[in-house]
Amino acid sequence: MKRPTPASLKRVTPENLARLGPTRLAELLAEVAESRADLKRRLRMELAAEQGPEHLLAEIDRRLTLIGGSRSNVSWRQRPAFVRDLDGLRGLIAGRLAELDGPAAQDRILRVLALAPGVARRVRDKEGAVAAVFARAAEDAGRLLAAADAHEAGASLAEAIAEAPSAWSEWLALALPAAGPDVARAALAGLHARSGPAWTTIRRRLADGAGDLDAYRATFTAEALKTPAVAADLASRLMDAGRLEEARQVLEAAAQPGLFRRARGGRPEPDFDWESAWIDYLEHSGQSDAAQEARWTSFERTLSAARAKAFTARLPDFADVEAEHRIFALAAEAPDPVKGLGLLIDWPAFPEVVRMIEDRADELRLSPEDAERWSAKLRVRYPKAAHTLLRRAAAEAFRRREFATCDRLTKAADALTP
Repeated sequence: MKRPTPASLKRVTPENLARLGPTRLAELLAEVAESRADLKRRLRMELAAEQGPEHLLAEIDRRLTLIGGSRSNVSWRQRPAFVRDLDGLRGLIAGRLAELDGPAAQDRILRVLALAPGVARRVRDKEGAVAAVFARAAEDAGRLLAAADAHEAGASLAEAIAEAPSAWSEWLALALPAAGPDVARAALAGLHARSGPAWTTIRRRLADGAGDLDAYRATFTAEALKTPAVAADLASRLMDAGRLEEARQVLEAAAQPGLFRRARGGRPEPDFDWESAWIDYLEHSGQSDAAQEARWTSFERTLSAARAKAFTARLPDFADVEAEHRIFALAAEAPDPVKGLGLLIDWPAFPEVVRMIEDRADELRLSPEDAERWSAKLRVRYPKAAHTLLRRAAAEAFRRREFATCDRLTKAADALTP
């Protein structure tokens, strides 16, 4: 076994620190804590935990009250220490207190979340560090609620939501996966009297978390259910639940003029997500041939690689090879060469990509993002094609008078010049 070097033994790692022994480590920690108020508070809470949950609770409650009652702004210099302190409090509740007293930990983590509005008024959080602490607290809340009686946990969650609905409309997405459907169902029942636009997102998230498809559907108005995106989402859920006839009715109700949008050139095209849901319905209802026809029709219109792959995946042996040739030919001849090239890149079909770049380079109107992403895939085996893409994108940037972008793309292209 290789012996550790003197340099490696001086690294600050748990293994090396353990060699100092508990007494020396305690002395060093106490010394550092004298200049770090947040660390000193954390150590005091750990010592309180050793005395029992009631002692730890007293320290936690004192800190929660202090943070909740403070009105002074937190300066940018104080912000890092404040964030560490807040996150340390969260971690202590979700970890140490949860081990000692689960119900108390559940109550205190909800109290931590209740601090969010007041903290937001005191702390400028441009980097999102404070928001991240509350996001972790929401995840902790879901885990702690799951460990409690579902009815009681749901009632506690409903009460917390009622106090800060705007914040919980975001946190529910983090808390509910861990909390489970029973807690979500109980919370939804506790908020049944709440109505209005502000509560729609909350009730929808709770219904989704509860797996209550009818309650989820009830959060949409009759007009909203006729919009393609909503109809596609609801129909997909109905199909997952085996309710095919209802899924068909929902999709057909949305097949109104609003389903179509004007594509480039003025041609009406159906909403892509609605069309995906309709194809799924055809497949689920045993209409496989109709589903395949719809996939191909959609591909011809959109040049979607996902549609093409779904189509070829359902073809018998050798028929998929013939279909690929048709797909590549349509991409190469596409009225929009960038869309066709994107399909070939995503497939991937690099020989066809190179051939299309050689044949239609003058027609390409590339964005810098597409040129850089696509050239990165081509640069090793096909540097000339990658060079052409970057040069075309640089020319487009110059035409738009984006000179810094033009210079960047030109330099990248020059680095690939054969």
